[in-house]
Amino acid sequence: MNDPKRAEIKARISAAQARERALAEPTTTQKVANAASDAGSAFTSFVKERPLTAAAGGIVLGVLVASMFKGPRRAAARGGAKAIGLATLGAEMASAFANELMDDAKSAARTGAHKAEDLGDAVGDRARSLRRDATYQAERTGDLARIASRETGKRIARVFGRR
Repeated sequence: MNDPKRAEIKARISAAQARERALAEPTTTQKVANAASDAGSAFTSFVKERPLTAAAGGIVLGVLVASMFKGPRRAAARGGAKAIGLATLGAEMASAFANELMDDAKSAARTGAHKAEDLGDAVGDRARSLRRDATYQAERTGDLARIASRETGKRIARVFGRR
């Protein structure tokens, strides 16, 4: 290879390595995102370790911000009353829905119990019928066996009685 070509290849390699180094270094946006992520993790661990302190701090901060503005306090009071009304309405709807589900479940349970009872009755009736049939067949077979035994005994007696 000649020298100008070699120099060109080395320049390309150097440029590629510079681009890779630039890509490997975090940008400002990435640095800010990493810092925000670290701060979020730190806050989360703080809240997990001290939940009451975090809740108290949130309330104090909310009171301080609300005290700065008079209009939002009135709006917050009205909004709070409306929120309570909506929560009550939601609770009533949920209660009605739960009662309806319970009624449906009770109805299904009663229907299932009736069907189970009907099935039990049918199985019991069939079992009694089979037992009666089996008893009849056993008695009939016993009678036939006694008759056959008696007839066989009579024939044997006749055969030996003639001799």
